[in-house]
Amino acid sequence: MATVTAPAQNRGGTTPGGTGPGSAPAATARRPGGTPRPSIGALPAWAGLVLATAAGGAALADSYSSPVTVLAVLVTCALTSVAATLFLRSRFGPLRTVLTGIPLPLTAVLVSAVWIPGQGYGAGGPTGVLRGAGEALLHSGARILTTTAPTPLTADTLTLPLLATWLAGTAAALAWHADRRALALLPGLLLLVGAVVLNGPVTPPGFGSIGLLGVAAVLVMSVGSRSGDQGAAAQGSPAQGSTARGSTGSSALVIQVDAPPQAPSRFRDAAVTGAICALTATTAVLGGPHLLAGWAAEPADPRAVLTPPMDPHDARNPLGYLPGWAAEPDRHLLTVAADRPVGLRWVALADFTGTTWLPESGYRNAGQILPEPVPPPPGAELVSAHVTVGEELPGSWAPVVGAPREVGLDPLGYDALTGTVVTLDGDVAGRSYETVGEVADWSGVDPARSAPPVGDVYDLYRDLPPGAPPIINEVVTEIAAEGDYYDRARALADYLRESHTFDPTTPGGHGYAHIDALLAAPGGRGGGGTSEQFASAFTMLARAAGLPSRVAVGFAPGTERTEGEYEVTTGDAYAWGEVYFDGLGWVPFHVTPGGQDDTAAGQSPADENDSEDPETEELESSSAAEAAEGTATERADSDHGAWIWAGAASGGTFALILLVPALRLTRRALRLGSGDPTERVLGAWREMREALRLGSAVLSAGDTVTDTVAVARSLAPPPTLDAGLDRLAAAVNGAGFGGGSGIDAGAADEAGRVVRAHQRILRRGRPRLARLIWWFDPRPLFWRDGPRTGRQRRGRR
Repeated sequence: MATVTAPAQNRGGTTPGGTGPGSAPAATARRPGGTPRPSIGALPAWAGLVLATAAGGAALADSYSSPVTVLAVLVTCALTSVAATLFLRSRFGPLRTVLTGIPLPLTAVLVSAVWIPGQGYGAGGPTGVLRGAGEALLHSGARILTTTAPTPLTADTLTLPLLATWLAGTAAALAWHADRRALALLPGLLLLVGAVVLNGPVTPPGFGSIGLLGVAAVLVMSVGSRSGDQGAAAQGSPAQGSTARGSTGSSALVIQVDAPPQAPSRFRDAAVTGAICALTATTAVLGGPHLLAGWAAEPADPRAVLTPPMDPHDARNPLGYLPGWAAEPDRHLLTVAADRPVGLRWVALADFTGTTWLPESGYRNAGQILPEPVPPPPGAELVSAHVTVGEELPGSWAPVVGAPREVGLDPLGYDALTGTVVTLDGDVAGRSYETVGEVADWSGVDPARSAPPVGDVYDLYRDLPPGAPPIINEVVTEIAAEGDYYDRARALADYLRESHTFDPTTPGGHGYAHIDALLAAPGGRGGGGTSEQFASAFTMLARAAGLPSRVAVGFAPGTERTEGEYEVTTGDAYAWGEVYFDGLGWVPFHVTPGGQDDTAAGQSPADENDSEDPETEELESSSAAEAAEGTATERADSDHGAWIWAGAASGGTFALILLVPALRLTRRALRLGSGDPTERVLGAWREMREALRLGSAVLSAGDTVTDTVAVARSLAPPPTLDAGLDRLAAAVNGAGFGGGSGIDAGAADEAGRVVRAHQRILRRGRPRLARLIWWFDPRPLFWRDGPRTGRQRRGRR
């Protein structure tokens, strides 16, 4: 129905189509400058832009010591950047939008310099705050790469991800506003890739962030074209009809044509979009780990590329304190409050000069939360203790529990290779702090099953400087020339314990000259010494035998003075040797004569020195250790088997899901490409009928070829494939009723092309969910060649 309306004059002397003061309002509200006002229907796309921008922050937050705080900051930044850009872009051009929004993230950097100042700035008033913000802007990336993961949360380490998130959100919103929906997802994808690369191996794979980006892509792509929406709004709603105006404005007739109302199902679209979002997220979060379970690739650590400007520390050798402490064993060093007796680790020494062992001379800045040890200690248990350091403990090395995970000191330095913790602002004496670490349980662990480590990083731990005394090579040749990796280390430890004696009065010294005087030829009796000499001798011998080794210094649990409080004195300090085993890490060897090697007795270094005298009893027999080893092995095998079954089940399910499209596509290829031309034409016709049934058409048993083509034409309106459908009908009639006369290879190829094109058209015309599962629908595999009986329905669903 059409309605013709004559132009009407109003008070301002203009017609409704004019532009004067009395003009009728336009169908679409517009911003100044002609920019359309955003529609509420775009909310899913806006949410998708925020999720895409926040995906990188969600992945990066796991590498920080305060992941929840970092995640909250970056998600807020993503939301603010997208919202602010969309708001500003509705009023200004792209360049002005970017420049107007820049002060917001810079203000956030300034606030972070006050809230969490880095590198000592921020406490000195406005000047210190501004200087700290400037330092953060200039050096944020370098500060992240020169810290120990997990990254401590400071203004220095937060500025780079904050600015990157803001710029990604701005770019995504500008691209979406320009109707570049696929391009709007690119900034979030790049931000996620950057976060994964920056994390390196210190965080688990970001499958959750990948799922978040997938959901964002579904939301952004599910919203119709912005230009299309605006055009539809400008022309009027279909329910209201369309209006045509004359080109002369106020003098033209107005013709309104009533169109049948459309009733879009927003609930259905929302349900389908939600289902796709849930499927995408579930596939990424749950399917990703199973698909990549057997992938042994290890991401590179970007922190290894940049050599940090390490904070220098006095390289005094803590081994030099042991002789004096042994002579005066009752001097107070520490007070340890813990639920049980716990030993402390102090320093690891890897650099040998020929006369002395030196600790690490530089440490990376670290937060109070420290990274997980790699590999994790076997049977590790988290143990905490509160340490109060007396005035007698020298140096800046902080005694910690096992492999340290948390140390309540600030500022903190950490060396991940040796596990040594230092204070960066002076000596540790007089400080009190909480320490949490992973303590290994060596019972049931057989180092003989571990292989030697491979890699240049371990060459440092095999190095001996020139000038080694001949007795070292003599002992190694006689004792450790044969046997596997562990047998050689064990033989050297037994040699020291069985052929030498403990002598607390031995003068200090652990260089080549001292070890030459200590060692005896195999079969003879050597001299006496303290743990200083024996730990040094064992490490020299192990290195001469090709075993990566080092010296470690620490403290026994001490003496319990009150319930849960232990006093550690100078007599509790001791040294031991460590050898690296692949898969186990640094395995301790207590070689001081009178003690039992912990790997045989199933004890940790702390348990080995539970008394003030280095001579201890064997607490567990070898048979008990072997039984525990068998139990652990069986448990590991059981867990491995469970993972195999779970992986097989997941793989089988995934294979079944992919089997349906594989069978259908293979059958289509055979129907359209194999056999003589007549068979190929009839095969194309079967594919056409199945596609029509999938496209919601109901074909009756009595339908002719002409009837079926009419149904196909109704589902693909003209001029789409009109001529192709006519030629297909002629070829099918010729093949079915004409004996195949006139059907050649060209006609068969044409029939295949028409069918493939029509399948694509039918699939695109289906609802979103049906479009997704088109090739996964198994029903066509079981349909007979003949159609079902029933009433024919022609039209779209």
